[in-house]
Amino acid sequence: MKKSLQILALALILNLSASLSAQTTYNLDWGLNINGAAASLTLEPGDTVEWTWVDNLQHNVASTASAQESFNSGLIQGQGSTWSYTFTEVGVNDYECTPHSSSMFGTITVEEALSVDDKFARNLLFTLSQSTNRLRIQSLMQIDELVIYNLLGVPQMRVMVRDQYAEVDLSALVSGVYLVKATSQKAQTTFKVVKR
Repeated sequence: MKKSLQILALALILNLSASLSAQTTYNLDWGLNINGAAASLTLEPGDTVEWTWVDNLQHNVASTASAQESFNSGLIQGQGSTWSYTFTEVGVNDYECTPHSSSMFGTITVEEALSVDDKFARNLLFTLSQSTNRLRIQSLMQIDELVIYNLLGVPQMRVMVRDQYAEVDLSALVSGVYLVKATSQKAQTTFKVVKR
């Protein structure tokens, strides 16, 4: 009986330390005109967001009245300054910089038990400029590789990235719909782009 309790206790400790190590800190730039998707994340309870000031103006990070959790950094000034908050409750947290609420706002969504693939997919931003044929991709996790497939599943282009930002020139591809597979060391996701 004593040995069974020791094994159970050890299993609980290992499980707890595994879940504690799974928590992640995400970094967001914070300054004038940073809002919407560029200031929004989906994460899980226990994850931390660290905002970094990218200009010398005075800003804060403050939850709105509708947010699940209440937080406020107070006013902070200085490029490179940081403030972080660890989210603990499942829910939606709209936030803003109160002195610049019309141009600085975002949403932190906290969901239970996201897989690494889910975190990667939900926090990957991409745009395709039709005028320059440049695909821009930004992620909170390092992107290791991009593979662009046609709809028949034939690879058309492979790009090694090893960064959180990538820009790929698609001008060599004919107009059409393509699937882009983004892979990081721990996760992968696929999204669709339409080249005109």
